[in-house]
Amino acid sequence: MSAADRVRLLRLVRVEGDRPSRPDALASVAQAAAAGDRAAVRTFLLTVGPHLLRSVRRVLGAGSADADDVTQEAALAVMDALPRYRGEASVLHFVCRVAVLTAMNARRRAAAQKRRSVRDDEFGVEVLPSLAPGPEANASAEASAAVVRELLDALPIEQAEVLALHCVLGYTLPEIAATAGLPLETVRSRLRLAKQALRTRVLGDPRLADLSRESS
Repeated sequence: MSAADRVRLLRLVRVEGDRPSRPDALASVAQAAAAGDRAAVRTFLLTVGPHLLRSVRRVLGAGSADADDVTQEAALAVMDALPRYRGEASVLHFVCRVAVLTAMNARRRAAAQKRRSVRDDEFGVEVLPSLAPGPEANASAEASAAVVRELLDALPIEQAEVLALHCVLGYTLPEIAATAGLPLETVRSRLRLAKQALRTRVLGDPRLADLSRESS
């Protein structure tokens, strides 16, 4: 692949939100990267890198100090998974799904480490920082996103994945089904259970009533 071809590819993959304007623009370079073409690997990672970072930040939170490290972990996971990509969904959907799963795993590892650290504390009391949004943030979109991110740690991973792809990245149910290789009804069921858990959590805090209505 020539330098000019790589430049054209980078220009082709223009994103509105998280969706590529040409869903298959990366298919050929992904295939070459999976086969070990070094130039293709470089072009592929340069192209998908911003999408990986964006997806990771949406799961971890925009201000997370771990976002860069988790993005690198996600990039390695993508390259490891790329040979198994079969084109059921767009390459970027596939990439962002891997990023979401990697970020959720990172959140769970951090939560487990924090629990262990607290248990080892000399006081033996589990005192975790409050995840409740401050007064000024309660009505903001970030407050709602924080509730979703917190719930991702508590849900079964299958439900958490569907909730993250739908509520965090904005994927439709057919897109999730194609990306995850699941029957549409399975996706519907997992999302329904996740939203029930979300409503239960939100209804405990009347200040988040707007989020409850959105999740209905």
